[in-house]
Amino acid sequence: MRKLASLMPRLYGWICGQELSANLLHFQFLPSHYFRRHLKADAPRLQGRLLDVGCGNQPYRPHLPQVTRYVGLDYPVTQALQDFQARPEVYGDARRLPFADGSFDAVLCSQVLEHVNQPETVLQEISRVLKPGGTGILSVPFIYNVHVGPYDFFRYSPFGLQELLGRAGLQVETLRYQGGVGTAVVQLIHNWAFSGLARLSRRSALAAVLAGLLLPLLLVWCALNNLAALAVDRLDIDTPRFSPNLWVVFRKTGDPAGAPA
Repeated sequence: MRKLASLMPRLYGWICGQELSANLLHFQFLPSHYFRRHLKADAPRLQGRLLDVGCGNQPYRPHLPQVTRYVGLDYPVTQALQDFQARPEVYGDARRLPFADGSFDAVLCSQVLEHVNQPETVLQEISRVLKPGGTGILSVPFIYNVHVGPYDFFRYSPFGLQELLGRAGLQVETLRYQGGVGTAVVQLIHNWAFSGLARLSRRSALAAVLAGLLLPLLLVWCALNNLAALAVDRLDIDTPRFSPNLWVVFRKTGDPAGAPA
């Protein structure tokens, strides 16, 4: 049963792609689609020595060839809860980064801030290790289901995120909304359906076989849903209010907002 259950994710990944390569058949295609688009637009801003905070298996690294030194950091406790093998150069706590002040020209922190219980401290640490004038990219969820529990603490509106960045001396240069109401609704439905299917397939060999038989229908269902979500997103004139994810390019400006002169 274990072999059968482990075969399904490999087969799914072979058909649908993984991480940033997820195709239209994948239940996570929508976030992957927007991440690829915005990474292509903003990756050239990251230069020199880069720190990837919460790097996981470093899916962004191949898209940043201009970076001269790539340092991935991950936290061993939460990393153990993921369904992939992390590949950090350094294990550490983002609330106490093990680097000297001004050690990096650029910082990347993607889908991490919701998983730390002191996000303001993490942003202050990012500001500390970033050189003055240095650039960073940060992505966080706004409308999304609970995941990687119990290490899932916060969701961020664009206003709250700008406030936290400003307190850390980090100025927002670009704020991108990753999808609208179409993506928000479809992604929640997909996550609900596939997380339930994954739990079911682990219960018995029969359930795993049933999941395998349903897979072709689910792939077609996902593709149709993904196309519909993209169409609704294009019609959604109120996207900022319902975007499931935020993508921010920021720059270190100097003293944190409100700090004494």
